[in-house]
Amino acid sequence: MFSQQIKDKALEIGFSACGITSAEDLPSERKIIFRQWLQNGFHGDMHYLQRNLDKRMSPQLLLEGVKSIIVVLLNYHNPMYHKKKRSVYTVAEYALGCDYHIVMRDKLRKLSDFIQGYSSEIQSRSFVDTAPVLEKYLACKAGLGTLGKNTLLLTKKGSYFFIGEIYTTVSLRYDTSFLQDCCSFCKQCIKACPVQALETPYCLDTNKCLAYHTIENKNNIPKEIQTKIDKHIYGCDICQQVCPYNKEAEVTKVKEFSIKPEFLQWDDFAWENMDKDTFERVFADSALYRIGYTKLMQTIALASK
Repeated sequence: MFSQQIKDKALEIGFSACGITSAEDLPSERKIIFRQWLQNGFHGDMHYLQRNLDKRMSPQLLLEGVKSIIVVLLNYHNPMYHKKKRSVYTVAEYALGCDYHIVMRDKLRKLSDFIQGYSSEIQSRSFVDTAPVLEKYLACKAGLGTLGKNTLLLTKKGSYFFIGEIYTTVSLRYDTSFLQDCCSFCKQCIKACPVQALETPYCLDTNKCLAYHTIENKNNIPKEIQTKIDKHIYGCDICQQVCPYNKEAEVTKVKEFSIKPEFLQWDDFAWENMDKDTFERVFADSALYRIGYTKLMQTIALASK
């Protein structure tokens, strides 16, 4: 009964979906896959992915006595952006509104408070993209979707979702995992990727990925990637845009993810001539802010060529 109450509460809070899974250690085959990905250097300079491997593999190390993991999704899809924006420059949809870390943490806190209100003995920890958690695997295990060839979580309602987790010491009813291959013979994301970052299906080589180089890469963007940036100045959604699962993707209902006016109103000149004060004022509560003014302007300079 409490499991269903948690799911109902998650939807009431505003999450798009909620599933529950066990807190078992990662299966050996999944450990091998992840370790091999790291050994191949496909994580680029994101060295934090090499740290705390034991915690990624064993939920017990993140919360002693954990019995259940609640996984939630939050839709951020804003398709009108591409139709209405004035500039040729493109930003990944997930960054068009308020920083998702802020929004997700607030909603996760409300759900966690609800769970702990059930008993003073319950312990819980919430995570959103900042802890050693294999979130897409957990989402699949909680029955919320499956992993696509583009390495994103695919659901019946598309892939434009943030993922969050609550580790808790309360025993709950687990959902049936959904780890099947749902891509079949489709190769649209592989063919559409301008840098062949998905040359091996279900395996992303971040060393080639435009999203990695325009967001995570702290060094100079390699020349062979610079020529492929096109007009992408922060992130890349190409592998999502061509995915058949997103043909019927729903538009987000989360008010915090409403598109900032500047993303629609600014033309190329406004982006190219933005000063630091404007950047600080407009994007202080945006995911765009974390890459900093200097990197953004450097990427815009490359995209303007």
